[in-house]
Amino acid sequence: MSEVKAEAPKPRWWKPLWIAALLLTTVSGAIGYFLLHVPIERAVSAVALTFFCIGIAYYIRVMPSMKVNRTLYILLGITPIGFILWVIWAVSGIGRLITDMVGALPSLLISWILCYGIGAFIGDRIGRRRNYRLPLSP
Repeated sequence: MSEVKAEAPKPRWWKPLWIAALLLTTVSGAIGYFLLHVPIERAVSAVALTFFCIGIAYYIRVMPSMKVNRTLYILLGITPIGFILWVIWAVSGIGRLITDMVGALPSLLISWILCYGIGAFIGDRIGRRRNYRLPLSP
């Protein structure tokens, strides 16, 4: 698979968007600490986690690549599709049947591996159909 690079010009509001996101995160952390009396370690960890997530979002949108996009499609397949399959597994009675046969922990591991594995496969298939291009990508 070859790498996909975005060659389209970025909108004018692109750079101020990322700067505003970082500033608002910092301000909300300060407000949480000074006005809402949130413990300092909780405020700092929340701001750090938000910075990390903003960094991932920036990387995904500004420097897209085929590998990152494929990983995102697989993760997006695991999260909603795998979770829905896992809920159907639990509600349908299959989970109870397997639990009675092998025990609680092995049944839980089997259900996670099966449902989330199928979700990852479906996400990869959806991504392959779209040539691993994210929505609203240039």
